[in-house]
Amino acid sequence: MAITVPQSHNYQYQDVKVLYVEDEMFTREKLLRVLNRRFSEVHFAIDGEQGFLLYKQHLPDLIIADIKMNQMNSLAMIEKIRSHNEKVQIIVTTAHDDNDIFIQSLENNVNHFILKPIDLEQFLLAIQKSVYQIQLNKRLSNIDPVTKCMNRFKFEEVLSSEISRSERYSRPFSIILLEVDYIRKVNTYLGHQKGDVVLSTISTIVQQRIRESDIFARWGGEEFILLIPETNRQGACVLAESILSLITSFAFPEIGTITCSFGIAEFSAGKKKTDLILEAEEALFTSKQMGSNCVTVFPIEGVVKKC
Repeated sequence: MAITVPQSHNYQYQDVKVLYVEDEMFTREKLLRVLNRRFSEVHFAIDGEQGFLLYKQHLPDLIIADIKMNQMNSLAMIEKIRSHNEKVQIIVTTAHDDNDIFIQSLENNVNHFILKPIDLEQFLLAIQKSVYQIQLNKRLSNIDPVTKCMNRFKFEEVLSSEISRSERYSRPFSIILLEVDYIRKVNTYLGHQKGDVVLSTISTIVQQRIRESDIFARWGGEEFILLIPETNRQGACVLAESILSLITSFAFPEIGTITCSFGIAEFSAGKKKTDLILEAEEALFTSKQMGSNCVTVFPIEGVVKKC
């Protein structure tokens, strides 16, 4: 079952879900009090079978389980969970100082092994280490490994939130699609590693130019995307031209000058996320048709200015 606690509590560890599996009532109630003071979402089970069902239902980030129980034991549960998720953090508790149990725990990639009676300081330290790893994994899962900026999956999540905020408060925002021109020639003649250096360098240039509130992500391949809150399309155009100027003035080792093309779209109430992105893509396509190295704003009107 899940323990529901008022959301007004200031929990020590936000956004970390816990599954606690323990069949001994006294120990369970004692540690649940400790966990509920620190986590906003705690689920508990009295055996491995129930624990596995709760795992599939809630997908917790941290599992704390006693080894020996009347029904399915925790090692069997952990083995099944590990087949689904190699990264979930697991803390095992046991009253048995048994080498076989310890070895089986290691074979199932248990992260921390704590003997009963539980030393609270040791238990809290294990939690702290597990939460740190959970948060690190979450951050890494949102980051593009080549360019070290946000990845597309996370950006789409942020964009959905920004659309909701914009509609609620009637605040403007724009997006900018940026494509690196002719990067495939770099990959062909100098190798993909050199192409990755170009993408990484451009990512650094852009992130140093934009505001802290702006959201920058790799959209895919040689494309990046920018979300600029509180900014209409004219303001986004000024920013895009500034970024274009910085990139074209940078001397890339063994390559020289790299150029980029830009497409801009502004959000308006009622517009769908997919339509907003399609508008930016249409503007970017126009920039490429015009010979690249320029900025186009949607709606496309008249002659596009060559930057």
